[in-house]
Amino acid sequence: MNDKIFINDIEIFAKHGTNVEEKFKLQRFLVSIEAQLDATQAKYSDMIIHTVDYTKLLGTVLDAVQGSSFNLLEKLAQHIADKVFQKFQPVLLLDIIIKKFPDSLADKSFLGLGFSSTFSRNE
Repeated sequence: MNDKIFINDIEIFAKHGTNVEEKFKLQRFLVSIEAQLDATQAKYSDMIIHTVDYTKLLGTVLDAVQGSSFNLLEKLAQHIADKVFQKFQPVLLLDIIIKKFPDSLADKSFLGLGFSSTFSRNE
């Protein structure tokens, strides 16, 4: 099985971070998600019920990021994974990349920072 559905660079404004100002001021995040699943049935049926609907996946990611506030990107990624696995039974593996663009960084010599991880339904 090598079937994947992905959404790259979802721009989301939310409040995540360890600094006090990050708890109150919206910051820019880019979230990419790649969901591995068995899409064999969808390939033959051409029916959305046999796969994961991109728009619903997008909505789940948006709700997870905007509807919570965490100190660490690691916890945010786990939260996204939990929500996706809960809502989409066909998803077996997830790759999540979160990029953050905090205004509070004194060092502006880079464009952003982030975290990425792979999550398995069986973990």
